[in-house]
Amino acid sequence: MTMPMDLTKFRKLVAMDDSDALSRFALGQALFQQGDSPEALNEAVEHLMFANTKDPDHLATYHILGQVLIKLGRKDEARTVLGTGSTKAGDVGEGMGHDLGPAMAKLLETL
Repeated sequence: MTMPMDLTKFRKLVAMDDSDALSRFALGQALFQQGDSPEALNEAVEHLMFANTKDPDHLATYHILGQVLIKLGRKDEARTVLGTGSTKAGDVGEGMGHDLGPAMAKLLETL
């Protein structure tokens, strides 16, 4: 059983340092996992795009951002994000998010 992500906690972390890519990623991921409203998903995109720009080597950001964009119907943007993420995943060795490459490729096939 997974514990729900605490949006309040993540919002506080972002408020403490809004330039921290990991906090922004965590808030974006939590918004995606808990929010089905377009407002929550669009906010997730904002945080995830910031995190992706700040730390372009964090592969999980591509994976989650791609899923959010798909859910919002923004398929062209999702293709770009997932394609870039898949390429980056192929460039790393075992571990370090390497396993996300096939997951992103599978998502790309659905578009």
